[in-house]
Amino acid sequence: MRNILLALATFGLITGVANGAATFSTTHGPESTSLNPSIVVGDLLSGLIGTELPGDLGWHPANSDPLDRLPAFTDDAGIRGTGLTGLMNDFPGAGNPAKLVRYDLGGIFDISRIHILTGNNGKDGRVFSTTTVNYSIDGGNSFLLLGYFQSDPSGTINSGQWGSTLVEIFDDASPTLLSGVTHLQFGLYAVDNTAGQMRDPFDGVNPFTGVDDGLTAAFVSPLVFEIDVVAIPEPGILAFLGLGGLLLLRCRRKS
Repeated sequence: MRNILLALATFGLITGVANGAATFSTTHGPESTSLNPSIVVGDLLSGLIGTELPGDLGWHPANSDPLDRLPAFTDDAGIRGTGLTGLMNDFPGAGNPAKLVRYDLGGIFDISRIHILTGNNGKDGRVFSTTTVNYSIDGGNSFLLLGYFQSDPSGTINSGQWGSTLVEIFDDASPTLLSGVTHLQFGLYAVDNTAGQMRDPFDGVNPFTGVDDGLTAAFVSPLVFEIDVVAIPEPGILAFLGLGGLLLLRCRRKS
């Protein structure tokens, strides 16, 4: 199943993007490993460990393996054998992210796309995702909102049909989603009501969409298997650039 959700028309509120209309798509896989081929090995976040910010609520008590925590977001591996990879804390409270994590990219980069991969062996509401993305172009001194991205419309029910969800964020009018980015910040939210039903994280009107989904706030959090941030040029293209292309990339990094 693949749903194309136009950012401004539905769930993604896009601000501060200098390019065309930002868009995101949602793809569901039948198993927790079905979308592993979509993981981008060697993206900008590969191997980076993010910084948990004030307001971050930690991890579900069942998630006790350190490798299933922050390293799991960027290990290019998808779900681990524990079945608890990236499981965040439940009951964050209406409107609050379950996790709030920031990444220093270590340079200045143009970004083509961002992926959020979630899922669950249990094939329930934890496969959904709701994410806000903020970015900095001034070394982390200030941040702008890229958007709010809810994988599926509120009320969507997963009861055994899907084991994974991929949200791909891109610009439908340009190969560049964001330019000159130094830092990224992700707000990762609860998504479910324990019955497999997708809900937004707010009671009443969602301040990002301006819509009240008519449901109480989600309080069950997803398992985040991977966050990919793909630079321009994308991995795999470097082989065609030669030394000149590599030198150009190095010039874009901070001294």
